[in-house]
Amino acid sequence: MRKNNTSHVRRVVDALIGKLEQRTVKRANAVLVAWMEATGEEEKCHAKPVSMRNGVLMVIVENAPWLYKFTLEKRILLKKINNVYTGRKKIEEIRFRIGKIEE
Repeated sequence: MRKNNTSHVRRVVDALIGKLEQRTVKRANAVLVAWMEATGEEEKCHAKPVSMRNGVLMVIVENAPWLYKFTLEKRILLKKINNVYTGRKKIEEIRFRIGKIEE
């Protein structure tokens, strides 16, 4: 009988993890779509959103000049993103960090 309880618990946990993963993927896709629509063609090549937590979008930027450009345009960019973003909680802030942009 213990074996059945264990398999039942495992199925429940697997189902919960699956739902959480789906939500994370949907949110990530919504953020990425909003980013792509809010930025120009050139900006898309030099920066990429990597995470969003508690209303803060973290964006990796290729180098210091691009970091400076995005920092200057942060308010405008935030407004554009929130006009497109379909998530439940709007993005309250964008933080930029220099790093390697991976495809």
